[in-house]
Amino acid sequence: MILENIIVASFFIATAFLFPVIACITGAVKKRKVIKPMEYVPPPGASPVDFLIQYYGASAEPREIFNPLMLYWAERGFITVEEDCKRGLKLTKIKDLERPKSKDGFNPDTFEIENKLFETLFKDGDDVFYTLAAQGKFKSDYESIMSDCKKQAKKITDGKSRKIKIASLIVSFATLLIIVAVVGIATENKGVIICIFPCAAILMAKLAFGLSDRDGGIPKGSSARFLLVPFFCMFGGVPMAAAFMFLPVSASAVLLSAILFCAVTVFFVSEKIDIRDGAQLKFYARICGFKQFLLLAEKSKLEMLVEQDPRYFYNILPYCYVLDITEKLKPKFDRIALDGPAWYLGELRETLMF
Repeated sequence: MILENIIVASFFIATAFLFPVIACITGAVKKRKVIKPMEYVPPPGASPVDFLIQYYGASAEPREIFNPLMLYWAERGFITVEEDCKRGLKLTKIKDLERPKSKDGFNPDTFEIENKLFETLFKDGDDVFYTLAAQGKFKSDYESIMSDCKKQAKKITDGKSRKIKIASLIVSFATLLIIVAVVGIATENKGVIICIFPCAAILMAKLAFGLSDRDGGIPKGSSARFLLVPFFCMFGGVPMAAAFMFLPVSASAVLLSAILFCAVTVFFVSEKIDIRDGAQLKFYARICGFKQFLLLAEKSKLEMLVEQDPRYFYNILPYCYVLDITEKLKPKFDRIALDGPAWYLGELRETLMF
């Protein structure tokens, strides 16, 4: 009887795990099958923030967006960049940020995030900002702005994915609770109820780490996050280990599998669910087409584009940073003669390019 119940429990775990996995595969297949048009330049109205959000969706990590935005602003005449040996890069404001004339790829919500960061750099009438001399207040404001960016990125996948994510979390916890009950009944061991602690530990960790710091979550990189990891492990692991001491090996294996299934689904699989609508897929496909062109383009084609537009390299550079392809493009552009940008004083090619 015990063996039969354990087999049923194992089958239930496997079936429940397929639900979020199939959702991930569905989203990935839709993104893979979408037609990717060849794009020589990024959409004129799209900023690096738009690229970051639209390309990566909920998995976007906005903390590294500062350099791409700095280059983007400089190339469009909003700032100049100068080297300062002691205080890093000196950013000098030329004029206030303006909305792009082209609406192709433009999103007013991401522009507000971009403009908020720009105003934070040059607030209180100060037209100069030094990157290495940034005060703690700026770092705090920067984290707040990046949190807004992360929320905007999550909206890309939340439209169709949110309900599926919530359903997968509910299924995961429900499965774990059912398995605890099944193992308890099969082994006639009421002590297995203490395995509710791992359930609570997973749920609390998801709430603590999943929410933004302004919503009550624990910000990444903070000491509290590192301290809470062992706390949650002990909170759930010690009671679980105690329960396993009084259970048959087969029952412990099923129970451990259910706990691992729940943790993997909650912290990893559900975060990868990315199902987008037609409009979002269309812009995503254009970004993929642009990336694919740069990776596959011959040197002669890139030379022709640089001849047509001497600023071509500096125009696409911010987006290359976002797409993480600068190292792959370096050999191609190293063989092309490029004039230095008028907005930079120093050896930009060596310090910022790659």
